[in-house]
Amino acid sequence: MSTIPGKAPAAKMPPQVETADDLLLEQLAKLLTVEETLAKLVLPALLLELKDDELKSAVEEHLAETRQHVQRLRQAFAAMDEEPRGAPALGLDGLRVEHESLVREVVPGMRGAVHCEAAMGAEHYEINAYDAAIRLADTLELTQVATLLRENLAEETAALEKLAAHSDRLARLAVHERTQR
Repeated sequence: MSTIPGKAPAAKMPPQVETADDLLLEQLAKLLTVEETLAKLVLPALLLELKDDELKSAVEEHLAETRQHVQRLRQAFAAMDEEPRGAPALGLDGLRVEHESLVREVVPGMRGAVHCEAAMGAEHYEINAYDAAIRLADTLELTQVATLLRENLAEETAALEKLAAHSDRLARLAVHERTQR
């Protein structure tokens, strides 16, 4: 191993994820960060932006569910005799940056559709993360953890379906408005 003169060699960092349990805990930590970020920052800010009453109602409903998701994730940590902790969720950060960039580029009348599409992207991200965590919890035979995660997954899937319906409705409205000009 070569070193730079006058500089001590870098200490090797032990891997943080050494077992399947560690991997599941890391996935739970990322999910907790995502759900807490959505509940505390993203969804409340989105509600302030939304003009469409139907979409606003759906987001309010999902905000309440998201708060439940946080509680279930905390229960999943407890079921594994671990303290709840967060971890960076770079995928959500990327979705937020992309959404913010696009919102600046669209006319106000199209913002509802953009918000809806961004929310659908977040739901897809969450669904994928929950699916992976459930598969691992099942493999580890952590039935209580898998059950809690399945409850969250079911609500995320339902939220995605509702958002898809709102997206279709908002797209039809936009097309109708464009043809009326």
